[in-house]
Amino acid sequence: MAAAAALALSACGGTGVHQAAETTPTTAATGTTPATRDIPATVATASDDRPAAEPAAPGRPVAQWLRVGGLAAPGLGAVRPPALVVYADGRAIAGAAHELRLPPAEVETLVKALEQDLAGQPATASPRPGSPAFHDAPTTILGVDGGGGMREVHVPYLEQAATRYDAALVTARDRLSHLAGRVTARGRTYSTDRVRLSAERLASSRTTAEPLPEGVPLPPDTQATSTRKDYKGHKATAIARLVPGDGSWHVYRLPTGGHLALSWRYLLPHE
Repeated sequence: MAAAAALALSACGGTGVHQAAETTPTTAATGTTPATRDIPATVATASDDRPAAEPAAPGRPVAQWLRVGGLAAPGLGAVRPPALVVYADGRAIAGAAHELRLPPAEVETLVKALEQDLAGQPATASPRPGSPAFHDAPTTILGVDGGGGMREVHVPYLEQAATRYDAALVTARDRLSHLAGRVTARGRTYSTDRVRLSAERLASSRTTAEPLPEGVPLPPDTQATSTRKDYKGHKATAIARLVPGDGSWHVYRLPTGGHLALSWRYLLPHE
């Protein structure tokens, strides 16, 4: 595989164009592992189940759930989206693919609950002594910002060894996972005019590749293994329209010879 180009630009501007309002189920959400405690549902009323108004300023993230690292192609890791981000204005975005507008009371309750879950936890949590290690598994990052800045707790291979960690960490993970599931199931499609594109140049392809669609920007040709670049406006729109956004590689034939593998995702408001 030939080397790919490296260039990361900070993107500015752009907001998602689809949102939905959501009510919280009246039943309590329960954990997904034996170590999980019951998670109280946050409060909302049926009257909140309505389309959201025009998007307000995105605000700052107040809760987040990410998975980073693990056994994945470097280029694909560069476009792996946060599993969930909740903003101060109530906007919740899951997987950079779906969004929902939460009522203020639910956001406040969520932040307070997460602050309690993560209270006293180290920056990087450790499993109980004697626990097996999973070196190729991703690290879970749980974050909450009650007003003093984002506090993150990194939990290596939490998905593989949940019962080996403090139950409060599993509760926090399941609290955010439950919300992400709601956003995905009941929210609207998230999109914006800002994307992150990852590319790798290939010397050859084992599959029959289509020509690179006209309008898709080419990354600069350097000696890096892969390249990541953020685009906005017309170039971002062309990428979203012409390259499937399913989180996997899509290989195209270059007019100058060789092949290019591309993957992309939408950028979040704070990125």
